[in-house]
Formats: sequence, C-alpha cells, structure tokens
Amino acid sequence: MRGSSPVPEEFDASGVFETCRVQSGRVLHLEEHLQRLQASLKTVGITDWDEKSSRKEMDRSAKELREGILRIAVRRRGAPRVLIHRSLELPYSEKQLSEGIALRTVPSRWPAGETGWAQVKSSERLSGVLARMEAPESAEVLRLGPHGYVTEGTVSNLFFIRGGELVTAPAWAGILEGVTRSRVIRAARRMRVAVKETPFTRHDLFNAEEAFLTNVLMGILPVRQVDGRRIGEKTPGPVTRKLMRALRSFDRLRTRGDRP
Repeated sequence: MRGSSPVPEEFDASGVFETCRVQSGRVLHLEEHLQRLQASLKTVGITDWDEKSSRKEMDRSAKELREGILRIAVRRRGAPRVLIHRSLELPYSEKQLSEGIALRTVPSRWPAGETGWAQVKSSERLSGVLARMEAPESAEVLRLGPHGYVTEGTVSNLFFIRGGELVTAPAWAGILEGVTRSRVIRAARRMRVAVKETPFTRHDLFNAEEAFLTNVLMGILPVRQVDGRRIGEKTPGPVTRKLMRALRSFDRLRTRGDRP
C-alpha cells in the first residue's frame, strides 16, 4: 500500500472533505458523498456552501479525469471555498486487493466516539497520522476506543465474519460511517447475511473466520492477519468474495446510470 492520497495542499484543518472514486467519467455514489459532506459542514458550522455549483464542478472534473480519484474539500478560511483535487493513482495494489493485507492495532486510544467528531470527515487528520506512525510497517492500523473495543482503521471501516454473521462497530462507538460501509451492509442483507453492529474486542477479531476493510478507493480489501494472528483459512473468504462481486456489480450499474 502506497498510503492514502494527500488532501489538497491548500486546506483548512477545520474544513471538511470527501474522497470519491471516478469510473468511466462518473463520480460513483455522488449523492451519498454530498449528503455526508452536507452533514459534516453543518456540524462544523460552515453554512455558505453552494452545492449546485460544487456538483457541476465535480461532474466536469470527473468527465475530464475518466478514471481515478476526485476529492472535494470545503475550507473555512475566509469565505468558504471549494477545492477540487484530482488524481489518477489508486493507493492499493492488485496484489493487496486479491491476497489481503496484515493489520496492526495501535495502543493510542481514539476518543471521538465520546465527542461525536468521528462522524465528521474533517480535514484535521493528525490523529490518523500519529496512529500510522506507531506501526509504520503496517499497510493500515486499527484504532481502539476508550474502553478497548476495536473501532476502525485510520482511513477505513472494519468488518469480520464469525458464526455466519457480518460484524462491524456501531457509529456511536467512534467511527466514520463510510459510504462503502453502508453499501456492504445493504449488500449483505440482500444476500441474507445477518449484520450485527456491535462493539467487539481484539479477541473477537482474532477468532474471526474472515475479515476485511472498506473505503471508496479500496472497495473491499481482505485482511489475512491481525497482530500476527492468521484470520480464517483462506483470504479472501467465501462471504468476502461474494460481497466483492456484489459491489463490483453495483458499481457497473452506477457507471451506466442505473440504480442497483
């Protein structure tokens, strides 16, 4: 993993942003991203934002880019200003996506679940940077909440399969409700897989049958190891494979303008 793409050089730490995947000249799941952006803006008190012009600029940029990453950042400095950052390079390799990655949990606790700020996609990313510094050899690290429960990665949500159930941390535990996280939950329910949003420990994760991370750039990224413990017998596991196929199918429909 080459690391997550940087935020634009001109940014305000009290601003908010959204990172989007562009395929075939379209921003995937644009409505979901704009809804979350609007919610983040309201929480941080930025009210002078022109959604219509921002949407037009994102559509125009996506048509020019065709394939890659588009990030919209709204900053507070002076009058709110929208910055569009475009990149062609995805930060995850095909080998990682097919064979999975090894994760580490870091000792620093993530208190945002008690404050509510975890649900804001803020330009202030210091906590994530410091967490990654604690395990620089790891492709991604997992953070713990104040009571020792596993919450999420620095740029990803975490899921695991145990006893036929798909388990992920609830929003109130201090996670950002990712766009891909929501899509995975919907896909699992369509597949008749039970979804359980509940706090869980490292012990629970170590004894999982399958595990994977999600965000809009990786989609679903299988996890083969956590803190030196092998997860499951095969990576990716059977449920993970089915969910990966489901999301790819949904994305193909979206690029054609259909709704899955």
